Amino acid sequence: MRHRIGTALAALAMVALTAAPAAADAPYPAGVSADDLRAAGVSEGVVAVGGKHSCTVSSLGDVHCWGDDSSGQLGDGARPHTGGQAVFAFRTAVQVDAGRAHTCAVGADGNAYCWGDNSAGQLGTGTAGNRDEPAEVAGLDGHLIVQVATGARHTCAVDDEGAAWCWGDGSAAPVRVTGIAGPIVDLAAGGNTTCAATAGGAAYCWSSGKAPTRVPGVKGIRQAAVGCFLDADGRAFCGGAKPDTGGAALDRISAAGDQVCGIDREGRTSCWTKDGRRDIDGRMRDLDVGTRHACGVGIDGFVSCWGADGVPVRVEGLPRPPGAATGVRVRALDGGLRISWQPPADLGSGPFEFFWAATADYASGCVLTVATASGCEVRGLRNGRTYDVAVVVRTRDGLTVSDYVTAAPSEVAPEPSGSAYPSAPPRELQPGEGGGLPVTGLSPVALLSIGTMLLGGGLVALLVKKP
Repeated sequence: MRHRIGTALAALAMVALTAAPAAADAPYPAGVSADDLRAAGVSEGVVAVGGKHSCTVSSLGDVHCWGDDSSGQLGDGARPHTGGQAVFAFRTAVQVDAGRAHTCAVGADGNAYCWGDNSAGQLGTGTAGNRDEPAEVAGLDGHLIVQVATGARHTCAVDDEGAAWCWGDGSAAPVRVTGIAGPIVDLAAGGNTTCAATAGGAAYCWSSGKAPTRVPGVKGIRQAAVGCFLDADGRAFCGGAKPDTGGAALDRISAAGDQVCGIDREGRTSCWTKDGRRDIDGRMRDLDVGTRHACGVGIDGFVSCWGADGVPVRVEGLPRPPGAATGVRVRALDGGLRISWQPPADLGSGPFEFFWAATADYASGCVLTVATASGCEVRGLRNGRTYDVAVVVRTRDGLTVSDYVTAAPSEVAPEPSGSAYPSAPPRELQPGEGGGLPVTGLSPVALLSIGTMLLGGGLVALLVKKP
């Protein structure tokens, strides 16, 4: 993932949930909505692997699936269900997971949607029969869903209060899971087993008809896979054993069958089986492992999949997001802020549409439609008030949000000696004009801003587990 928000920040950002409706009325530029920002802030790089199909979520929240479509698990509504081609299935999602022959996603609206095989009620629609288009899971009204996990014939989800709900394996309606101490921050499902990590670092697993059991001998857990867990220090525990990572701390882990794959904090990817360790070419930011194949999202935005040979093959035809604006800097002005940044060298599959530099509470912003633009001034702000600023890059195929910087307008702008910056109305800066010093960290205002601008309806739990 591009940027991680720590547990403390994520927990405090939960306060922002009440502010989410106001974000929907913000003056977004053409082509950007609150849902787009939530998807870009949470779902960048998400990939999911099922029995014989795979899916990914674009930075705009579009779900694309490819492979076997025998039960309608690609979700495109096309008949006959021949499969084999990447298709658009859903908009706007923040997470997707693929089961043996069904697929589920979390929408930016906080609802869960499923499609594909429904032979055991794993779609949660309350009705019989397979679905070849996304259908909302019934029986979760009043609960904001933040994560979904799919097994062979069942599905589970986590709501914004950290409670787990499961359906399938004969139950067509969601049932709340009991017996887990503390809110859940990560969930994984495979076969007929489900495992979870709690905010307190405990790990639990359960299977059909059985109560959750705490996994002994592990603590400080922040991420769950089926049979494997990852602690806050990046150490993996799989069936009591530790994969040989060469001393590297892992950032992501996924497991299925007899294979475990992980990404270290430098993006290096490796897989482990009973035959030993195999390194996967290319650096990645997300991956998922199935029983027959695995897929990952590279740091360049390309999705690749591999089988038993461990050789990644690029998936063609998928949109690729632009790189993020970097080096964002702000300088205080009287009643405004001067913002500058470095445009990304890689615009993905493009073409470029605009930069949008804005305060996180939407008090002010500017839109620039030139790909080489590197700064602008925003006005109409209150002197002495702290504002958190981000730069959005929008192309036809993607959207990225930069890291935040923080500054406060002041009556006397701290211009450097010999500065060429005049006190002037809002204007676009010319390429190369500086914007001041970067400010690190996030102000208390940002705790609300992130919840409003990026997370929206309770999606913070997806970030709690990440360093």
